[in-house]
Amino acid sequence: MSRPIGAWERWRASCCGPSVRQTLVLFAVLRVGFSLWAGLVLTLVPAEVGPSDVSRPYFDLLPVDEGWAGWLLGPWQRFDTLHYLTLARHGYQAGTQHTVFPPLYPWLIRIVGGMMGGQHLLAALLISNVGAIGYLVVIFALAQQEVGPAAARKAQVYAALYPWAFALLAGYSESLFLLLVGLAFWLALRGCGWAAGLCGGLAALTRMQGGALALPLLFIALRRRGFRVWPLCQDLLWPLLPVLASVGFLLGRAWAGIEPLSAVYATSWHQAPAFPWMGMATHLRNVWVGVAHPTDCLDFLAAWLAIALTVVAWRRLDPAYALYMSVNLLISLSHLRMRHPMCSVGRYTVTLFPGLFLLGVWGARSVWLNRLILYLSLLLLAWLSGQFFLWGWAG
Repeated sequence: MSRPIGAWERWRASCCGPSVRQTLVLFAVLRVGFSLWAGLVLTLVPAEVGPSDVSRPYFDLLPVDEGWAGWLLGPWQRFDTLHYLTLARHGYQAGTQHTVFPPLYPWLIRIVGGMMGGQHLLAALLISNVGAIGYLVVIFALAQQEVGPAAARKAQVYAALYPWAFALLAGYSESLFLLLVGLAFWLALRGCGWAAGLCGGLAALTRMQGGALALPLLFIALRRRGFRVWPLCQDLLWPLLPVLASVGFLLGRAWAGIEPLSAVYATSWHQAPAFPWMGMATHLRNVWVGVAHPTDCLDFLAAWLAIALTVVAWRRLDPAYALYMSVNLLISLSHLRMRHPMCSVGRYTVTLFPGLFLLGVWGARSVWLNRLILYLSLLLLAWLSGQFFLWGWAG
């Protein structure tokens, strides 16, 4: 008679499983590779990376540019990272452009940075890197359930090498957000409504589009009940936590006397709400007159790839994933910034992880398609991350 497997054995088996080993290998390759690539780029490319009030605003933060810290941390002290670090140090203040960012990530930076003696940049990168590891584990688990282990392995690699995947390791909120969203789906699909709602609420406090997670979570909850609304029970209330979290963030800003999000975006970020097609139309006009930035063209292509994957997702994936992709894509496209009309759309598509399930299926079936995805992703990832390290526009 075989001995029953205990909790410790199950935990050890899961932690030492092939998916976790692949995740750790991927993370190590990315972590070391980005450090070496950043050092090479900053050494070989003559570019100014010091503080500038307009093009390279460090606000009141000191540049990390000397010694080992300058090599390992300095290249990541860029763009939105500085906004999060400022929020972590000074909190939300009226009249500043940082107030558009939800509070969870800067709060964590403040807490972890305080425990590390005020090393807020190191804390931001630590949180993001741990979040990236967790996200890669969760995306494998979700993809394996949805499309099988072979496709899941491909999807995980594609997630790590996505052209804008450098944001997962930067002092940005993407990896934390994706970890929480992935956990919300994992828990919801297993009937843990309260835990899924809690993760969704935390995701909404990480990035504003997290509030839209309420729709797929509500769909999953209704499906488990055979789409019967009555009697109304808690399992239909937990999915509303992401919306409540987003509303709570907006009310908290208003209570603190901070300007509405639309006003801050208009005055400080030169960005306004727009119909999804307006950014694309403006970009095509910029291409026609010869003023489009190369990254804007990549944003445009990424948007169309995301649209195509979302359409296919409605036919090939769980409708909850397709609903999540549709709502988030609509939010990502519904803005207009005149200099960069599709500002950051490519980076925003990182959050549309179910689309990678489809690419994983196709890549597992075709060696040539798998190579095309890998080589093209690596090339674009190297270029965009190099732009990022040099304070160039990377989306």
